[in-house]
Amino acid sequence: MTAATFNFESMGIGTLLRRTRLLVPSNQRPYAWDEQHVRTLLEDFNEAIQRDDEDYFLGTIVLVQKGKDVPTIADGQQRLATTSILLARIRDRQYSLGRHKRADAIDSEYLRSVDMDSEESVPRIQLNTEDHEFYVSDVLQSPKDQTEDRRKVLIVPPRPSNMRLKVASIVTDQFLDEILAPYRQESHSDTLNRWVKFLRESATVVVVTASDEVGAYRMFETLNDRGVQASQADILKNFIFSKAGSRTNEAQVLWHSIVASIESLPDDVDQRLVTFIRHFWILTHGPTKERELAGQIKNEVSGETRALNFLDAASAAVQDYCALWSAQHPAWARHRPATRNSIDTIAQHLRVEQIRPLLFAIVRHFDAHEAEKALRLCVSWSVRFLVYGGRGGLLDQQYSLRAQEIGTGRITKARELRDAMERYVPTDVEFETAFSTARVSRARLARYYLRALEKTAKGDTQPEFVANEDVSQITLDHVLPLIPGDDWELREEEIEAGQKLLGNMVLLRAKDNRDLANKGFRLKRERYETSGYYTTQMVAEEATWGLRQIRDRQAKLAQLAVQTWKTSFD
Repeated sequence: MTAATFNFESMGIGTLLRRTRLLVPSNQRPYAWDEQHVRTLLEDFNEAIQRDDEDYFLGTIVLVQKGKDVPTIADGQQRLATTSILLARIRDRQYSLGRHKRADAIDSEYLRSVDMDSEESVPRIQLNTEDHEFYVSDVLQSPKDQTEDRRKVLIVPPRPSNMRLKVASIVTDQFLDEILAPYRQESHSDTLNRWVKFLRESATVVVVTASDEVGAYRMFETLNDRGVQASQADILKNFIFSKAGSRTNEAQVLWHSIVASIESLPDDVDQRLVTFIRHFWILTHGPTKERELAGQIKNEVSGETRALNFLDAASAAVQDYCALWSAQHPAWARHRPATRNSIDTIAQHLRVEQIRPLLFAIVRHFDAHEAEKALRLCVSWSVRFLVYGGRGGLLDQQYSLRAQEIGTGRITKARELRDAMERYVPTDVEFETAFSTARVSRARLARYYLRALEKTAKGDTQPEFVANEDVSQITLDHVLPLIPGDDWELREEEIEAGQKLLGNMVLLRAKDNRDLANKGFRLKRERYETSGYYTTQMVAEEATWGLRQIRDRQAKLAQLAVQTWKTSFD
């Protein structure tokens, strides 16, 4: 294979947009920046302009150019696309200010050019397949354009990345409002022109042009090793692509499919992507910290075959991982309702992160019957650790070890999993003792605990599962209010000690709780007496309410808790 050649140039990011058309490969991920990313870049630009910085370094852009083909963007899509959005909105402002020559110049020099063969206007950046049409029809549209094209984009529902482009455009427009507000309108055009000059001359990037994709990804790795800032996701992606060699296109397709799946999950896409890869790695390699992940993958993924095998396996597993956020995911179709109930409880009520590698291993490798039993154990363990405490890093370590044992076939049954965790999970005595003094500051958890305990008291066979609640219908009431009214005659230390204990909390229908607020116990007791909740009626049996009664009730709830979140298969 011929060695890749490289060309290095330093220029303003606006100059790069002026100089040549750029193409985002169709199998690269779509636009990914959210509102905060966009706003941070704009704020950085504004600070540099206010300081009259002659050289604001914006990082490295890595391009691939084969012969006379249009250069493709290997790294830098987000910065380039966001800069083009900024220039488009500045252009629109110039039109609205009547400065049409300036607006036309921005459009023709930085945003769109005319193809001499087709005589059509083409964007200077062509985004990937998912984003291109929306970018052209919505983001790049100017006040001079015909409205007919704008209507076309509304026919097809926008994708998540399309909406991120839309948000970026709106945020940029709002930001321009903010920076122009202190100035008289007659100076707005010159202020905007100053921004264009800054992007052309001072917002500097180092453009690295490689002659092929493998060379570009290797250059990316070299730059990162020497301190160029990059996300963990990009570090992993570019390393794997650099190892894919002649099969880079296959690698890109697999990586794109993984990213597309991860985009359906909450939180930052890059961070969630790295976490998925780390959890996938744990299934075969055991406990792995995020800072160790890239190094471990580099040591093992050493060539084309291994790079493709790794991506192929990760692509096959990603849907099982995404299923951990929703009991309605198609991956649960082969499972019984009890299994889906456990997933719903962990995802919606408990919202614990540490156990996710173990859940991932269970759904990937256990049959439906064993998964049902194992996931019920996971619910019980999660509650026990939330109440008792996570015991530092031990929990991460043990969950990851169990995930590895399942992923490598050493554990295949729920009973084996339970036995392997037994020494680490709080015993019934430890759990009951901890529960009897538990202070619960999150209303979400307090409601879940009380609803599950209520089901145990009424003999439900799966008390640990409670359906998603409507908080407008079921509310949490503190018997001793957080701000007691004049009817409460308790010492300050007694109030402080008892308010956040679970024994001081009850469930009420919303309509029964509207006028109680910080009322005295006598009025509350009358309302509790007619409640449909057994655990709420318990409070109505007391003549007075203070710290002793709170602790007594919580001790009774603790006995129910041991029956609710079991670690046996009875």
